[in-house]
Amino acid sequence: MTPSKATPSKAAFLALGIGLAPVAALAQQSPAREALKRACTGDYMELCSEHAPGGPEVEACFKANLKKLTPACSAAITAYKQEQRAPRRVSEAR
Repeated sequence: MTPSKATPSKAAFLALGIGLAPVAALAQQSPAREALKRACTGDYMELCSEHAPGGPEVEACFKANLKKLTPACSAAITAYKQEQRAPRRVSEAR
């Protein structure tokens, strides 16, 4: 069976979702997380794909390459981190 072209994207999504998010937040899909995946997949593939998806190495790689990230990826990371720091709504806390 030949690998599909979708495989690297799936790996990038996993790396971004796990590498930049607390484990507890992974079950939650949010607009900021989806934007992060869309905006940073190319950056992951270009700069950090030598690291296994989901490891802390991916986050460290993004930090080390901060100046090389695309503006869209940088903005998505900022928005995602802000969302993660925001107080949870009452409906989410239940």
